[in-house]
Amino acid sequence: MARITEIEAHDIYPEYHDFNGLYLARTHGRQIQGRTIFIVRTDAGVEGLGDQWGPAGNVEDLRQRYVGTDPFDWLNGQLDLPINMAIYDLIGKMLDVPVWKLVGPKVRSWVPVAAWTVSRPPADMAEEVRQAAARGYRWIKYHLDQVQNVLDQTAAMQEVAPEGFRVHYDFNANLPFYTICPILLELERFPVAGRIEDPMDPGDEDGYRLLKEKCKLPMITHHGPAEFMVRRTCDGYMSGHAPVGMAAKLAAVAEMTRTPLMLQNAGGTINQAFLAHQAAVFPMATIDHVDLCHLWKEDVTVEAMPVVGGSVQVPEGPGLGVTLDRGQLEKCAARQPLDRGRFLVRMRHADGTTVYVRHDADQPGCADSMRHLDRLTGYRAPAVVPSYAAAVKTDYWEGEDDQEAFERWWGATEEGPAWEGGTGR
Repeated sequence: MARITEIEAHDIYPEYHDFNGLYLARTHGRQIQGRTIFIVRTDAGVEGLGDQWGPAGNVEDLRQRYVGTDPFDWLNGQLDLPINMAIYDLIGKMLDVPVWKLVGPKVRSWVPVAAWTVSRPPADMAEEVRQAAARGYRWIKYHLDQVQNVLDQTAAMQEVAPEGFRVHYDFNANLPFYTICPILLELERFPVAGRIEDPMDPGDEDGYRLLKEKCKLPMITHHGPAEFMVRRTCDGYMSGHAPVGMAAKLAAVAEMTRTPLMLQNAGGTINQAFLAHQAAVFPMATIDHVDLCHLWKEDVTVEAMPVVGGSVQVPEGPGLGVTLDRGQLEKCAARQPLDRGRFLVRMRHADGTTVYVRHDADQPGCADSMRHLDRLTGYRAPAVVPSYAAAVKTDYWEGEDDQEAFERWWGATEEGPAWEGGTGR
């Protein structure tokens, strides 16, 4: 009987790509740039690898839970995704089998995957599509935010999208039916518009049903109950950041109801390998799955998992089928987070009002502030009703065109948003 003897945790900050790295760091801060690599060791001399999005803050708690236990006790576990993947990796190595054999019979050897990014100005979104397509992806997902216009973004993406390329829109489940429905009907005009996720609060199931009835775009539920699959309230379901035990439950409901399923596990190549092993055995896991490993120029594994025709090949094992590059791990652990510099969120409204506000994603509760106008400004500035199609153009401004003006507005925003034009200030 094997025992877990040690858990190593290494915070790393791999280097972003040049075309969007600064924007990613400014939008989500360290939480999106950093990852933690876990190495779980046993007294049998075998180790397993885990990958967590964002710096780990609970390592001692994890050691208390797992050190001294039999790794086989945690098969089909529903806790601690990175440790879950490390345990499956080490058990697979102990038995000399790939991870998918520990989950169920394989139904596919290639798994469809989607790129991921953040909401950016229209021209930048076009570049995101170019970059994703060049790396072999056929889908890209992004969370919308309420300071960009999704129709302008989509028009720009449509201009550069290759034939068959599609966009997955995550609407954050924060608008009511009568606000979101007209936006979705407008999106239907664009061939590049592929599917929508969490278009409104899943607590309004009647609104969800009405939206599904009126909108032709497939509707994916992430933050709604699994019963949505049973009641046919959605066209597909997302298992997000789930260990095998939780993902398998959702996959069983998806299979029973014949509902397409997608997985979303955020991390690098170790994480992508784990996702591929899970998706290889879930029959309904047919929607392009999301991970983040394409965001970084470098990673900590010897092997890469290139995207070919929109899919990645399931590693053949044993375990996850990827091995740790200790030199790369040390290199990435020595890196510091990207310096975001000083910048202001600049929102230029069609009526002539320009609103300026500071945004520090590392402050508690601020990592997703760009998605929600109330979090970003506290509604303490002139604005339209929260929407994803407002007549507004927003960028990150650092005074490159007028440093004197930047310094003036930087001072004016010390305690909150400031503005000019319209009502003036």
